[in-house]
Amino acid sequence: MKGGRLARPFRLFRSPFETFRAARRSAVVWAVFLLTLTSWPRPPRVPILSGIPNFDKLVHGVLYGVEAFLLYWSVQWPGRPRFSLLRALAIIGAMAVWGVADETHQAWIPGRSMEGGDVAADVAGAAAGALVASALSGRRGVKTSA
Repeated sequence: MKGGRLARPFRLFRSPFETFRAARRSAVVWAVFLLTLTSWPRPPRVPILSGIPNFDKLVHGVLYGVEAFLLYWSVQWPGRPRFSLLRALAIIGAMAVWGVADETHQAWIPGRSMEGGDVAADVAGAAAGALVASALSGRRGVKTSA
């Protein structure tokens, strides 16, 4: 009992509205994390990883894949409770615009550069993230619209 009220018990399952809100919060937090990473002037090099060819492209793909996955679960899409290729394509398109804007933004950050290969990796990662989220929503029969 806290302050005269019963403590809220841990719930394993959330209502669709709570899940939607949690997904939206997670997407916003991850987006701020991405913006912070890409705004960091002259990021430190990790010697072991810097030697791997195109490792930064893999990092771009993973970061944008996570954001697309979170966005898929946080966007309401009327009439599409399960697998939706159109929804996934909308998320991929939005992430492509974000990738181009992010690379353009990096042109003004000291120690950063604008690269088309990074945009391609961003879009590939976003496609993987959105399609995985869409496939999971269809396979598990989870309703992703609130």
